[in-house]
Amino acid sequence: MLSHLLLNLCVLVTLIYLLSLTYRSAQDMLSRQVHWQRVTLLSLLAVPLMLYPAEIAPGIIIDMRAVPIAYLALRKGVRAGLIGLIPLLLYRLHLGGAGVLVAAFSAVSVVVAAGVLGRSVNLFAPRLDVPNLWWRLLLVFVPNGVLLPILRGDMQTYLTVYLPLLALSYTGFWISLGILRSRFQLLQLVATYAQQAHRDHLSDLPNRRQFDQDVASMEPADLLCLLDIDHFKAINDTHGHAVGDEVLTQLGQVLQSQLRASDQAYRYGGEEFAVIFRTPGSSAAAALAERLRQAVENTRFAALPGGRVTVSAGIARRGDWGTEGDCFQRADAALYAAKAGGRNRSVVWSPELGEGAGPSS
Repeated sequence: MLSHLLLNLCVLVTLIYLLSLTYRSAQDMLSRQVHWQRVTLLSLLAVPLMLYPAEIAPGIIIDMRAVPIAYLALRKGVRAGLIGLIPLLLYRLHLGGAGVLVAAFSAVSVVVAAGVLGRSVNLFAPRLDVPNLWWRLLLVFVPNGVLLPILRGDMQTYLTVYLPLLALSYTGFWISLGILRSRFQLLQLVATYAQQAHRDHLSDLPNRRQFDQDVASMEPADLLCLLDIDHFKAINDTHGHAVGDEVLTQLGQVLQSQLRASDQAYRYGGEEFAVIFRTPGSSAAAALAERLRQAVENTRFAALPGGRVTVSAGIARRGDWGTEGDCFQRADAALYAAKAGGRNRSVVWSPELGEGAGPSS
């Protein structure tokens, strides 16, 4: 019997590993929302486990089927767990034998116990409270097979069958949880690194990499505004780079505070920022660029003696013509015109400005 249960445990671990590969994001694993595709998958996992059972008497089999069902109920609740029991119970009914009713009682009891516990347990918390969790999870598996000795009329079965089944099911659950948590941590790290790769650590705005991706998706009605801090080199030379970094951080906050949820500000260079206005409607390009410029001018920068910073801004509409690169060049030409015209001003691109400009520092 023990050898059959150990084989069943190996099958369980393999199936749970394959299940873990179906999760594509950390948020997917954290979600408590019921996704019926995954409910179906989890419920079907119990069937292969019944293909390699330990038969303790004619028509009475034991295996690890309670583990995926317990996980399903812990994550998705009693209702999803009971629905997930349907394939398991149908297949067990097909197998027949004296143990059908005991199997049904065990499965339903495990689901109810796991569903109740799952309301207060997050299996993917950064740190599991193992001292309080281990015995509560053990209680989930206590009903599994608890009626077997009564069915067989042999109380010795509690020692020879029930306790080994309980121990291996419980062990299998922790191994399965370890596999799933490892997958969660990996996906979380990937998401963190992906975010860091697209975010500027000083301003906490998306960086040039993200900017290039978003510019490529601009619609004809969208506006691109480029901004450059006036005389930023003098700020670094006079007050030090630490003060310059504080200015960059606060400027990012100021720009983002002026935008709608659909708009986005970026830091795409040293002292160079950009804003994409998504479908601004009737708002005039000049008014939008000027609003950003004035917001910066009216902000007191705490780290800077005197507290005053100004920016020059150039803005252009994506339009139906040209490419996103052309739009960038037009916005850059308008920015260069703003700096050449005395700085601390905003300029809207027009054909007479041309399609490009010299350096805007």
